[in-house]
Amino acid sequence: MDLFYHETFVQSEQMPMQLRLHRGQINYMILEHWHRSIEMDYLLDCEADFYMNGKKKAVSAGSITLINSGDIHALEPREVPEDPGDEIHGISLFISYEFLKKICPEIDQITFELEGAEERLHELKGIFDDLIRLELSPAEEYGYLKKNALLHQLMYLLLTYFKGPKNSSAVKSQKYIDRLRVVLDYVEENYQEPLTLQGVADHFNVSMEYLARILKKYTGNTFKTHLNQVRVSKAFRDLLETDYSILEIAMRSGFPDTRSFINVFRDTYGMTPSQYRKKNPRRETVKENASAEYPPHIRVVEPQKDNN
Repeated sequence: MDLFYHETFVQSEQMPMQLRLHRGQINYMILEHWHRSIEMDYLLDCEADFYMNGKKKAVSAGSITLINSGDIHALEPREVPEDPGDEIHGISLFISYEFLKKICPEIDQITFELEGAEERLHELKGIFDDLIRLELSPAEEYGYLKKNALLHQLMYLLLTYFKGPKNSSAVKSQKYIDRLRVVLDYVEENYQEPLTLQGVADHFNVSMEYLARILKKYTGNTFKTHLNQVRVSKAFRDLLETDYSILEIAMRSGFPDTRSFINVFRDTYGMTPSQYRKKNPRRETVKENASAEYPPHIRVVEPQKDNN
């Protein structure tokens, strides 16, 4: 499974969905990325800010958020438990695009909005609760049938009560989002190169002003900020799991020099790379393990301390 800015998911005829239970310390930000699957996130006892196509949405505990196919999105936790133990704080459900297209051929012309219909939202939460219980139960030979039954029940609710046509503004915005998705993929694949806004604009045969505008509108970031986020998330993995020097990590992550790496890292995490490495013991110290891919759109953030 690839965890890149264009995120893809392994599926099968038996199981056209994927579940992720979020346990322990929820102290990571998910940077801008996209995938064709529909994503649903159920926050049990935490709060977060979701960013979808450049729009910010504050989500409270007990809420479900739906991200439509192809939407560029990011997430940042707002309330992070300081001592969460191993409790489950949320669940993410990904429903494969191929499955959606099969049961709803017009999927590209519709959108889902989880607004209103409180009784039906309660039913959705009940399905998520059942999915969590199944995920935590001992494996059964035909357990996937129970999960698929819940998936079809969930899709019935979405298609019956939460489906609507894409409005004209959404259709108009789609061409810009489509272009931006390609740009995000390009940056992800070439972050080690000396990328510039002008160079990327030239690569895609668009003006620098146009690219800067759609980046800011649909991600909320400038090109430089976005590129630095990608690079620092790459560096983070090497910092904790290898014995590379700070200079080596900076070079591997695409930073032009150590100073720029330290400055970006400090702005992101509130401390220097060396300080962070000392504070957080490495899980691996063998350089050969550095080739294993680390999710580039995830970076860790420290829990907010209560100053009262």
